[in-house]
Amino acid sequence: MSATRFPAQSALTEPETFGLDAPQSGDEVGGTMNSEPMVRTIKRFGLTLLVCWFVPSSCVAVSLGLMGALQALTAEPTAFPGDPPIADMLLEVALCGWLFILIGFCGFFVARHEADPIVRLWRRVLPPLTVVSLLALSPTVAQVGGRHFGGWRHLKSLLRENEARVQQMIGRTEGSLSEEERERVRAWFLKHPVSLRFESEPEPVRIQLMHSTPPYVGVDFGRGRNAVFDPVTMQCLYAD
Repeated sequence: MSATRFPAQSALTEPETFGLDAPQSGDEVGGTMNSEPMVRTIKRFGLTLLVCWFVPSSCVAVSLGLMGALQALTAEPTAFPGDPPIADMLLEVALCGWLFILIGFCGFFVARHEADPIVRLWRRVLPPLTVVSLLALSPTVAQVGGRHFGGWRHLKSLLRENEARVQQMIGRTEGSLSEEERERVRAWFLKHPVSLRFESEPEPVRIQLMHSTPPYVGVDFGRGRNAVFDPVTMQCLYAD
């Protein structure tokens, strides 16, 4: 009776690894080790930014909230932007303040997973203060932004139309008006008055020549109240 023969294992057969990963190459290990110091440096920079930005950002957020609340309480229900135009000035300050706070939030985003106390303090304090400042200034934002809607939208159209008319009359789009040009433009507005009625104003407001430099036309709100707006953004540039 012949013996049973088992096939011999080939010497070329590679042994099974049973789930063990192949060893990493030297380049991969070196790349990982080189990236770790860079990550630590970025996180350290984020923490430093948070430390330097925390107190100023907190003060900015609190100040914006207080100014927004004060403006909302003292604002008068009138279309005239005021002398000086507080809402427009406050909005410019708010945009600068929010941009400053946003820079600090960039540092928070970089170091948000760190266990440093400044990260926890920033997470608990700055987001609520920023939201409060946004809510407090929302009436101011609505007041300035609302100049693109409703009756203000019609006023914006009239300002752009008459600004283009003045430019056509003087034959250029910029530069100071001469005395002769000013008299000619004033005479045209006297002969062709342009007016618009606002619900908050007892009398119609009128478009008139206000400045010798662009924008040339502005709005006469009556009772000695005048204002000049940017015909594109409708931001009040001048009021008296």
